[in-house]
Amino acid sequence: MNVRRYVNMGFVVAGLIAWLVFTPFFRWVLELIAPTLDVDVIGSEFRVADILGLVAAVLGTVWYWMKEDVYTSALEIGNELSKVTWPSWNETRVATVVVIITTIIIAAILGVLDLVWAKVTTFIYDIGKPT
Repeated sequence: MNVRRYVNMGFVVAGLIAWLVFTPFFRWVLELIAPTLDVDVIGSEFRVADILGLVAAVLGTVWYWMKEDVYTSALEIGNELSKVTWPSWNETRVATVVVIITTIIIAAILGVLDLVWAKVTTFIYDIGKPT
């Protein structure tokens, strides 16, 4: 697939994500202003807030898609990403194992240091206590 198709699919995905973000916002606004306006349109799962969110997402996505500078920037990003040499599955798996092992080792070191520091501070606080 060429870069233009990926960029267009990216705009579609961005529109779907915008719909997921706008719908709860419009539900909240309608609940705040007039709860009786958010009525069922297509069953109980598709209400007026869903339509408002869908319309806002479509309009926003089409507006950004039509802006020449945004679309050109997205194409340039896509072209640069097509030049990237992505790691193989085996390299990704090895790097993931290294990260997990390193995280466990660092967590163990920090846990030991925390335990030692807790003992030292308890010892220091116990020195000042009257018996």
